[in-house]
Amino acid sequence: MTTTNEGLTRLHDLHRQLSEVQTALDFGPKQIAARKQVFARKQAELEDKKNKLKHAKMTADQKNLQLKTNEAKIAEMRAKQNAVTSNREYDIYRGQIDADTMAKSVLEDEILEALETVDRVQVEMKEFERDVVTAEKELQTFAAEVDKQAPGLKAHAEALQAQVAEAEKFLPGDVAVTYRRLVQTYGPDALASVDNKSCSNCFLSLTQQLIVELKSGNLRFCKSCGRLLYLPGSV
Repeated sequence: MTTTNEGLTRLHDLHRQLSEVQTALDFGPKQIAARKQVFARKQAELEDKKNKLKHAKMTADQKNLQLKTNEAKIAEMRAKQNAVTSNREYDIYRGQIDADTMAKSVLEDEILEALETVDRVQVEMKEFERDVVTAEKELQTFAAEVDKQAPGLKAHAEALQAQVAEAEKFLPGDVAVTYRRLVQTYGPDALASVDNKSCSNCFLSLTQQLIVELKSGNLRFCKSCGRLLYLPGSV
């Protein structure tokens, strides 16, 4: 393998290493952002449960107040019923008492339902509170681990960037311009090795003349995908 192909092989390998380190650097912040979204969603769900609990308690209190008012009204009408002197008045009060007694029964059922809702939401709220605490702890633990690893990853990335810059120096100006444009677009895939006399990126079969030129150390780009080609070994 010529010095040119050795240089391109090393350059491609350095780009791959740099891409892996950069992916690791990007992964942490992305995961932190995702975990923050989970935490925020669980906080919102907990707040929703708190509002539902507040509403359920308010409903139960209102129904209880209505029940007490209803019971006082029934007691008052019974007292008046006992004081009437005619059957007609007695029957009028009895009809009102029967209607209010029916309303009282409905209120009692509604109060029971409201209290059951309060109990259920309180249980659900405790579960959501645990979820919020767990999500917050996981977020803090993960963020701390990311912060711990970040300096080492950044130092590694900077070292690899310096090695890439050094490894690029053998590229002539016109090739370097095209190569850098490819790197900006495709990252480590700016280069492609020749595999079984084909471009490993787009699988285009390469002519024997092109293979000979690459073996001679000439710099060539794939005519199909435009990648900078190199021979990783004898072909």
